[in-house]
Amino acid sequence: MRKLAAPFATLLLTCAAGLTFSAPAHAATQAPQTEVAEVAAACPDVCATVYEPVRCRFSDGSTGTFSNKCFAMVHACKRGIQIVHCARI
Repeated sequence: MRKLAAPFATLLLTCAAGLTFSAPAHAATQAPQTEVAEVAAACPDVCATVYEPVRCRFSDGSTGTFSNKCFAMVHACKRGIQIVHCARI
């Protein structure tokens, strides 16, 4: 049974490393959708799935928890905001 569970657990951890969570504090201050779409097209789409969790604060007042700093930078880039502070958790 353990021989089957180990590869499955590895797959789940790899997929979970790509998940991001954020909660914008001031939704009204976000850029219009057309500007966001143009900025998002120039952002990177790929990050390494190394699990080094960080919690970041952004220029729009929102915070988010990410599996690593690369995912936080992609999040900020796609929304046209800046990272104010990131800390390992």
